[in-house]
Amino acid sequence: MLADQVRSFYASAMPDTPTIRLATHQDLEACVNIQTDSFHIFTTAKRRTHLQKMITLQTLLVMEDQEQIIAYASFDPDWFSCTFLKLVVVDSAVQRQGFASRLIRYIEDYHCPSGRLLSSTEDDNLPSKALHQQLEFKVSGWLDNLPQPHREIFYFKTVD
Repeated sequence: MLADQVRSFYASAMPDTPTIRLATHQDLEACVNIQTDSFHIFTTAKRRTHLQKMITLQTLLVMEDQEQIIAYASFDPDWFSCTFLKLVVVDSAVQRQGFASRLIRYIEDYHCPSGRLLSSTEDDNLPSKALHQQLEFKVSGWLDNLPQPHREIFYFKTVD
């Protein structure tokens, strides 16, 4: 009985996990090494360069669970007076648990000063398209002729 009370006390005193925070330079390699199938057009070097830049600009969020980074999201808070969601990556071992949604909602709540959020995904990325629909984004257009095999679909959402 006492052991259950102690566990309950510590569980209530501990912050909700996983947690979301701004990335630091110490997080770089953990982010680069996240395993996912969505990097068929991004080389490791290109990912590292992008992540270094986003960390320096303080526009990279990491999601951490038990002191391990399991996901991240990069964004531009002033892309044509909108916040543009650049990249959301969740380790394939923990995908489909709502972590991408949590990261996007965090950006909506704390990093979208204009109240206008833009995002994009490749047309063949069905899980990402479903996520955008679930989060009430609206299709805003598309772009062909990028260095990838499928068109890029752009999404828009007004954030309250």
